[in-house]
Amino acid sequence: MKTVVIIGGGTATFTLLKGLRQFPTNNIVIVSTADDGGSAGRLRTELEIMPMGDIRQCLIGLSYTVPALQALFNYRFDRGSLRGHSAGNIILAALQKITGTPEGAIAEAARLLNVRGEVLFASKQPTKLSARLKDGTRISSEHELDEPKGKRAPIERITLSSSQANPRAIDAIGRADAVVLGPGDLFTSTLPNLLVPGISEAIAASPAKKILITNLMTKLGQTDGYQASDFLRVANEYLRTKNGGGIIDTVIVNTKRPKPDVIKRYRKARAIFVRPDIEIMKKTGVTVVAKNLLANRVYKKTKGDVLQRSLVRHDAEKTAEIIWNLIK
Repeated sequence: MKTVVIIGGGTATFTLLKGLRQFPTNNIVIVSTADDGGSAGRLRTELEIMPMGDIRQCLIGLSYTVPALQALFNYRFDRGSLRGHSAGNIILAALQKITGTPEGAIAEAARLLNVRGEVLFASKQPTKLSARLKDGTRISSEHELDEPKGKRAPIERITLSSSQANPRAIDAIGRADAVVLGPGDLFTSTLPNLLVPGISEAIAASPAKKILITNLMTKLGQTDGYQASDFLRVANEYLRTKNGGGIIDTVIVNTKRPKPDVIKRYRKARAIFVRPDIEIMKKTGVTVVAKNLLANRVYKKTKGDVLQRSLVRHDAEKTAEIIWNLIK
């Protein structure tokens, strides 16, 4: 059985897991501890616990339990004092208090959900994500970085508060057949993991195939105006190679534009289609797998969800099949 380590979290990783579970792979997800927005962020602040939003989604993605139990962990309250909270986040918060550790909470939830695979935090402590913009502005909150109130200067650099790498995450990367970065929000889901001391070094040293999945659409305040090659360039910058060379060896790129009405809706959010500038990436020496990877449906936001969500997503089966063919 092949081991696939996915570095990211959130809805995009959840979607990818739905495809990977159809192949004989041991799937391990490594997520950031910097989340401080939405339901997970509120519980983190009020209860002084690790943020469990990405953990919850990934556990559901790896779950083989009955649909009702999966629906329970996904249920989001849309009114009253619990409005915006996910039932799964509350259950995981309670399990942290009962077991005394985030790892204990994840293990118990994994048993409840009959999870096959693992979900790990990149670091052993909650972390704080900050950013410096190119106009000198500083942002000191993952949520503020993730949900800008309007157009702003591009990100120059993100930084993470001092943290200690999770040894289990380092071990997983070392024995992986593939390490997959993305898809998902580049500066708030993927890159914060690479800032944890030891994580990028472990990826560089791993014999695994290093795969980047570029996003379908840009995101306001994070990847404004990005083409596919920009995702590759920035990912390699944060992998901090000692010799200056690129670590990513394969890039998976979507070539299909969403329908005009969807493009129009994204334009209102100041987001555009990520152009697959394939030849530019090939000049860097990477292998580029470029296909129509756009899922057929347009997604609606769950009632009660206070965060922005993607309308379009990768086709889980097609994307997972590419990864499997790269490592089988």
